[in-house]
Amino acid sequence: MKFWVTLAILIGLAAPALSTAQSAAGNEELKPLPELRLTDLDGKPVKAASLKASVYVFDFWATWCGPCLKEIPEWNQLQAKYGDKGLKVVGVTLASGEASEVKPFVAKQNMKYKVLMGDDDQTYDLNVLGFPTTFVVTGDMKVFSKYVGTSARKAAKIEADVQEILKRQQGSTARAASDH
Repeated sequence: MKFWVTLAILIGLAAPALSTAQSAAGNEELKPLPELRLTDLDGKPVKAASLKASVYVFDFWATWCGPCLKEIPEWNQLQAKYGDKGLKVVGVTLASGEASEVKPFVAKQNMKYKVLMGDDDQTYDLNVLGFPTTFVVTGDMKVFSKYVGTSARKAAKIEADVQEILKRQQGSTARAASDH
């Protein structure tokens, strides 16, 4: 296990220089997000679908990851701007110790969005090769886009993805209403 944690740390440190994005533009079939094994900061299990949102931003991060910490203000702003429109930003911490260690860290960093503990063994299922890795996910838990690492334009691209999902949902709601 130490080997894998060390490997994750090394990759995490290299990831910001290798930032990549994958997006489902157009009408491409979206793939489901693997079911996440999450717990809250008190150790209680949480199902991602129970978070009830129209669009999610799942940010997989670690407490020791400098680039991850620099993104916190951007996630705070995104949650504040779109939270009432159905967005739920969820920080999923991995390779960061126990919840008792993460909980004070979250308060100190003034994280104003949901923070949950992830299952370190699930990094492979999710193809999380470095930190931060951020998924933009539709309300029905399908992956719209994935960003590995960080870049100057990452937050703007994710905001555009959120706007696109919300726009699509408004369009399908309007179509459904006109069908009745």
